[in-house]
Amino acid sequence: MIGDHDRAEAYYSSDAIRADLARVFELVPTTESTGGPSRYYRVPGVGSRIGFISPHSHNFCDACNRVRVSAEGRLLLCLGQEHSADLKRTLRTYPGDRERLQQAIVAAMALKPRGHDFRLEGQPAILRHMNHTGG
Repeated sequence: MIGDHDRAEAYYSSDAIRADLARVFELVPTTESTGGPSRYYRVPGVGSRIGFISPHSHNFCDACNRVRVSAEGRLLLCLGQEHSADLKRTLRTYPGDRERLQQAIVAAMALKPRGHDFRLEGQPAILRHMNHTGG
């Protein structure tokens, strides 16, 4: 459950994780991008990369291009906000009308918030759990 522990006490920042990993591995920053908020590092000789998404310590909202569609057909515009659009309603009202669906998605993107409410202190502002969000 979201509220059954002290979030600030359980918080382990990306900076601290990176510092702990750097004690054992050489972390080389890369310019690789998946179009999302991850910042990537390579470990020479290993052939894999490590990505950090740091919503608490390095707010990336202004560059975030990510949305999700829930199993219920809601277009979720931010993991840190409740903003969403009901795409299922559009699909059921206008079956097969790709233009209407595209218009609904474009209109929803205009509502995408510029910031989130990920806070360590107090209760989260999100009413849905990640298992309801999908991804």
